[in-house]
Amino acid sequence: MFHSFEESDTTGLETICSHITRSFAPISMTTIGAALKEGKRLPDYSLAVTVDDGYQSFLVNGWPIFKRYRIPVTVYAVAAFSDGQSWLWWDQIEFALENTVKTSVTVRVDGAPAMDLDLSSNLKKARAISSLTEELKNVPNDVRLEFLNGFGRLCGVEIPHDPPPHRAAMSWEEFRAVAADGVEVGCHTETHPILSRLTDLAQIEREIRGAKKYLEDRLGFPVTHFSYPNGREIDITDSVVACVRDAGFATAVTTTCGLNTIGIDPLRIRRVPFGSQIDLRYGIELLAGLHL
Repeated sequence: MFHSFEESDTTGLETICSHITRSFAPISMTTIGAALKEGKRLPDYSLAVTVDDGYQSFLVNGWPIFKRYRIPVTVYAVAAFSDGQSWLWWDQIEFALENTVKTSVTVRVDGAPAMDLDLSSNLKKARAISSLTEELKNVPNDVRLEFLNGFGRLCGVEIPHDPPPHRAAMSWEEFRAVAADGVEVGCHTETHPILSRLTDLAQIEREIRGAKKYLEDRLGFPVTHFSYPNGREIDITDSVVACVRDAGFATAVTTTCGLNTIGIDPLRIRRVPFGSQIDLRYGIELLAGLHL
């Protein structure tokens, strides 16, 4: 499981890809879905690479390296993000806190005790971004949206309609181009809400079935793989999984860390996290199946 690909991380990605090609059998999510459906055995040491969110940095810094190592990749697009309607909410939090001139901000989320965010250094800003983002994952979706509407004003920062270049999404044209080059494109909902925080079944349907149709209409080919936003067990209810199944997805991936056996539910596939926030040696140990 990857997300974004910074230019400074390309050396580490080269190391990961080299390790994967030496030690594993890279396959696609379509191959996994077919094997799970038919109960067939996969090649020994099978591994699939997945990328959430559809940042343009995948196109610029990620895909050229994966392609050079002939590693199949599935990228999960957020429909409204790729369509230019909005940008990802945690990136808006980061933008506001990184660009404010204030050295502290006090926030209150959904009646919880006030959070005093210390912004007096870059390190403390990073901690504030992390703690506030985690807090907002635990509230109803409409509460989070209302909070975001006023957060820029609270910080004295105007959050622009479009994200900064390093947080931009791939366009539909770019998605079609990488799909023609061998990348599988999956669905990561319409607006990236935490699905268990939605209270209206119609909203859940729109974020799953509606997003699938939205992607297919713009891409011109079937979208059969899904990724749950945030993806922890508490973020995925039985009704959400049922909606994913009814929408016709062949596979769905979580963020639950672990390896998968052939008997796993194809709509609750575990993953191993990778990226700049994961120590490379620890990530390689996780791929080997070690639990540290």
